[in-house]
Amino acid sequence: MRCFVIISALIGVTLCNTKPPMIAATCTYNGITYHSGESFQPSPCEHCYCPPGGHVACAIADCFFTPCVDAVHDPTKCCPQCPNGPNCRHTDGTIIKQGDVYHPDANTECRCADNHFGFGTDAALCAIKMTVQPQTVQVVS
Repeated sequence: MRCFVIISALIGVTLCNTKPPMIAATCTYNGITYHSGESFQPSPCEHCYCPPGGHVACAIADCFFTPCVDAVHDPTKCCPQCPNGPNCRHTDGTIIKQGDVYHPDANTECRCADNHFGFGTDAALCAIKMTVQPQTVQVVS
């Protein structure tokens, strides 16, 4: 580096002829080197980019609630999947498909809540059917 000192009556100024800083052409992430401008995905939920300068930038996906009680996690996918579609569970363990009605006994009807997925219970809602027996009334005159 070559510097020049300029001295005037009021101020002393040093000017230097410097080279611009080097910008890294690669990034290293988990021991793997990537080229500047390269995108990569270290895991199904992680998306990364190697910008000029050598510092990796990553975004991690967030999974929404699954609309089922029997979700499975495939390691090749980011978020859990519902292999049997939207469903809920009765207290006896029976899985009820969204829209279906389950009868645990002759007087009870159970179904999934209309919009419970991710916002409350995943348990089935059950109602007991009330049957009124007609009675004969005798009129005595």
